[in-house]
Amino acid sequence: MTQDHKPCPGTRLTDRIILSKIISGAWKVDGEKGEVISAKTGKLLRFKKMRSGYLCTSVSYRGLRVTITKHRAVYIGGTCRTLDELPVDLNLHIDHINGNIDDCRLANLRLIPFWDNNHPKSGVNHRIFTDEQVGEIRRRYADGEPPRILAAEFKVNRATIHRIVSRRTYAEVGL
Repeated sequence: MTQDHKPCPGTRLTDRIILSKIISGAWKVDGEKGEVISAKTGKLLRFKKMRSGYLCTSVSYRGLRVTITKHRAVYIGGTCRTLDELPVDLNLHIDHINGNIDDCRLANLRLIPFWDNNHPKSGVNHRIFTDEQVGEIRRRYADGEPPRILAAEFKVNRATIHRIVSRRTYAEVGL
């Protein structure tokens, strides 16, 4: 890990809830089809598409409503059998390998650090700049061109330019 990418120890509450549902037998996971099945009814759990684009369901936990994403439920249910097997770094995200967030098959899911979860085929947010454009933005910024000029030319917010030049996004692109 680099200085910028330190581990953030901990487990997610949602992961513990998912695993408890699996261990107790309340849920079963079909990793091949990417589905979660209620053991009580034998039917697929209903997931609604949220504004983020992810499929989610809501469960009750100690009097609270907790939102569970389908891809997380399939991944945790398909890969973890004990609490010790849960991801223990909050920086780890579950990525859709093919970029289709509706495809929740276990074979399409992987656990990666969040800073790697900005790949062109990952999630909802597809990249808007090519590697050449990112290089140009960084060169022009290094030469003293103000972010407001770059933002206006590339039709983005100044904060987007700042994230690019500080390498919070497009970190793997040179210059």
